[in-house]
Amino acid sequence: MSVLTTPISLPRLPALRLRPARVSSARRRAATVTGLEIGATQAIAAQARLHNGRITLERAAVRPLPAGLLRDGVVIEPEQLGRELRELFKAQRFAKRVRVGLSTPRTILRVIDLPPLPERDIAAALRMQAQEQIPMPLDRAVMDYRTAGIVDTAAGPRLRVVVVVTERDGVDRLLCALRLAGLKASGIDLSMFALIRALHDHQPSDSPVLYANLGDLTNIAIAETGICRFTRLAPHGLSTLVARLTEDLGIGSGEALALVAQAEPVTPGDEPVKRERAVAELLAGAAAELGADLRTAAEFYCTQFSTGRVTAGVVAGPLALLPGFVEAVGAASGLDLRCGRVAVASAGALHDLDSRLAPVACGLAVGELGR
Repeated sequence: MSVLTTPISLPRLPALRLRPARVSSARRRAATVTGLEIGATQAIAAQARLHNGRITLERAAVRPLPAGLLRDGVVIEPEQLGRELRELFKAQRFAKRVRVGLSTPRTILRVIDLPPLPERDIAAALRMQAQEQIPMPLDRAVMDYRTAGIVDTAAGPRLRVVVVVTERDGVDRLLCALRLAGLKASGIDLSMFALIRALHDHQPSDSPVLYANLGDLTNIAIAETGICRFTRLAPHGLSTLVARLTEDLGIGSGEALALVAQAEPVTPGDEPVKRERAVAELLAGAAAELGADLRTAAEFYCTQFSTGRVTAGVVAGPLALLPGFVEAVGAASGLDLRCGRVAVASAGALHDLDSRLAPVACGLAVGELGR
């Protein structure tokens, strides 16, 4: 990633790079990168490979995390998180070069169309545009970009650039936790870039497609032909469900998380105990709220970009595992939703981890090689 100062200096923070690196064939074979998705309740690590244009999961594992290490996607306790990550990598013997996902409310994506420019002039042009379009003090931010080719617009041919800006403090804390874990940051990528990279083949459509990672936070993105054009963070997710259960039932966060993980749909003829009823009602409300969030994102995208209606979506993450939950979210959103999975190399690759949990980590693992 680059620092948004004058001038932009890519070598200054070489590990924070959103753009795919140009890697020689020999290095591609030799350098294994572990994809690392860190949430408030768990960390997921994965190693994957790109084969015939598709991502295949080779190994993955999950480690539950104590409460309070992250808040809204930002690391709060880097030392304790570093210890947890060290244990995960020690137990599973993953490669210690990692590409980690970034997902916070203070990460902003913009699609900016510039006049066709040579590569050497893009950074300066973006710096001028970002001053007007990014609602964040740029002296406390880091920025990177990807070019997405020349597009025809009403103003003539334009170079489309996807720009990501995030607060420096959150990046610094994340890097601190990785260093304390003995890990080397090969790169930082938006979690939703990784999800789209992993699941794009599940919706090979020219129409806009919505992607949602139903995790501790719910991240929403909309992409066209595999290129992310819009992101939004919904205020509902696994963390809010756990927090509500701990308050309503007077139980610990670990017990609340277990109740959510074991939840089953409650039908009218059932006579569930109080806890089961509370979880079922909470999940029903969460599905309705998330459905409304997805519908609002799809409608907003259509009005802003006018490239076609968003009618379909791909979802993954912990909440996607709950029986009937995705169907309920789909009904509330009016979208045709399906769960996305990555291909698995062997039965033992997952270590009892459902493949619907792994797309972000897999997309991160192959991020340096691009698509």
